[in-house]
Amino acid sequence: MLALATIYATLRVSKVLPNFYKMVQTGVVDAAMLWPEAAKTFKIAEVAPYMLKADLGAVNSKTVTVNKYVWNKLPDEVKDVLQKVALKYRDHIAGVAMDRASASLEAYKAGGGTVVEMSADDRAAWAKSIPNIAVDWAKKLDAAGAPGSDMLKAYTQKLKDAGFTPVRDWAAEL
Repeated sequence: MLALATIYATLRVSKVLPNFYKMVQTGVVDAAMLWPEAAKTFKIAEVAPYMLKADLGAVNSKTVTVNKYVWNKLPDEVKDVLQKVALKYRDHIAGVAMDRASASLEAYKAGGGTVVEMSADDRAAWAKSIPNIAVDWAKKLDAAGAPGSDMLKAYTQKLKDAGFTPVRDWAAEL
């Protein structure tokens, strides 16, 4: 989160979702980055009547994670099942999330909110203006002996192969 605060020239305020409403209402924060389902669930339109739909490429992780300590204690058959269903689970949950996002944007509007869409030119200017934390991350991993640069390049290529055109090709700056 500190890297995001650097990128967006903001001050990070620790918060949990149930507190967003009151924090915006009382002026503790001027704005917050959250996904449409959260804006709907917590009735954010009541205290924050404008939503900037910036499409920055940020995502909420819809994953099941297991730390190494727990993973090593699992029986092999459980590991096999988790690995076999992981991609199907990811794809299913991503579809559900996209459906809910659309419905949640409509609910935000119905609750009195106005959604303002960032233009492609503004998005490109914003992407160009921020530090390349992806390369910083990759180089730190490289220095620690992990293939950070290779991972970033592979990830970027996967996106391109899937038809996604990034606003800024972060990996090209390696």
